[in-house]
Amino acid sequence: MRGPLLCGIVLGAGLLLSCAPRVRPGAASSPAPAGEELRISRGPCFGFCPVYKVAVTPAGRVDFTGERHTAVLGQRAHSVGRATYEDVRRALAPMRPQTGEERAQACTEAATDMSSVTVEWIGADGRRTALTYNMGCRSPEGSAMTRTVEQQLGRLGVEKWAAQKTWPGDSRG
Repeated sequence: MRGPLLCGIVLGAGLLLSCAPRVRPGAASSPAPAGEELRISRGPCFGFCPVYKVAVTPAGRVDFTGERHTAVLGQRAHSVGRATYEDVRRALAPMRPQTGEERAQACTEAATDMSSVTVEWIGADGRRTALTYNMGCRSPEGSAMTRTVEQQLGRLGVEKWAAQKTWPGDSRG
């Protein structure tokens, strides 16, 4: 009986480890310091892509500004709490460049005319660390970044505000 049980434990541990996020080469060696404000902004495309900015403080205050083609235009705010801020901070940590670095993610295969997304970490001292990537990037890494950011928008409770609203009479949202 111990043999099958031990095999099950080893197999289960292996499956859990395979689901852990992989840190890409060049990523920060340590997670973003708690206390940084996190910002996610999506820029325009050649079409009706949503354009917005989201900021979350270490206390969990979320500020959203819908600029164009979003379900909510203008500013909204709510609180998600410190625990959610920490969850988002940890999820974005593998994407974070070294402190003070601002860079664009290289992409060899990208659809043209797509939005770019910038993720920023603003330190208590005002120091900015930022990563910008093209949402049209067809590499596995680019797709993973898009998925990660979309998941964080859900955690922050702004995905409905940021949803695409194409036409003035569009009732979605």
